[in-house]
Amino acid sequence: VTVESLNLANQYVPKEEMEEAVDKADIILVSGGNTLYAVDRWEYLGLDELLRGAAHRGKVMAGGSAGAICWFDGGHSDSRDPDTYRLSMLNQFEGNADPSSESNGQNNEDDGNSKDWEYIRVEGLGIWPGLVCPHYDRIQSNGVLRMTDFDSMMKRHPHELGIGIDHHAALEVDGDEFRILSIPGQTGSVNLEDADGKGRAPGAWIKYVDDDGTVHSKICP
Repeated sequence: VTVESLNLANQYVPKEEMEEAVDKADIILVSGGNTLYAVDRWEYLGLDELLRGAAHRGKVMAGGSAGAICWFDGGHSDSRDPDTYRLSMLNQFEGNADPSSESNGQNNEDDGNSKDWEYIRVEGLGIWPGLVCPHYDRIQSNGVLRMTDFDSMMKRHPHELGIGIDHHAALEVDGDEFRILSIPGQTGSVNLEDADGKGRAPGAWIKYVDDDGTVHSKICP
C-alpha cells in the first residue's frame, strides 16, 4: 500500500502532477481544516474538476470534517474560526500549536471561554446532494452547539436536505445505498437504552424544513 499526499495549501502544484496523483489513486482522502479556503483553492488550481471526475469514475472519496463537507452541495462550517485559517493550521501540523487545541475546539459542553465567531454555510463540490453538518453533537470554541445552529441554518436554506453527522460517526455512501458507522463506547446525539437505563450513542440525522418553517429530524437507520 502506497500513501501519497498533495501539499496544496501553501504551494502551487502543476496541473499535470495533480492529474497523475488523482488518476492513480484508489482512495482520495481529504483532511479536516477550513472548507471555505480548501474549495476556493481547489477551484483556483483546477483540482475541483479532477475530484468530480474521480468520483464519477467510481473512486472512493473520503474525509472527515471539512473532508466530509467538500463532497456535498454545501455544509455547516467553522471556516470563520481563526484556528482553522491557513497559517494557524500549518502551525498545528508543524507541531507549533498550543497542545490544548488538539481537539480543534470540539467539546461536549461549553467551557465558558467562548471565542467570537459564527458558523457559516459553505459551498462544496456538489458531487452528492445535501447540506452536511459534521461534529453535529459538539460545541466548538464559539460556545455554540452545532446541532442547534444547524437547525437555524436549515431555516435559512429551507429547500436543502440536511445531514447531521456526530463527531464519532461516519456516513458511508455506495451508489443508492448508505450506512452509518460509529465508534463503540463513544457518546453522541442518539438516545438509546443500555444496561444503566439511558445512553447516547453516535449517529447521523436527516433533516428537512416543511412549508411552515419547522425543522424535522429523523435518525438515519
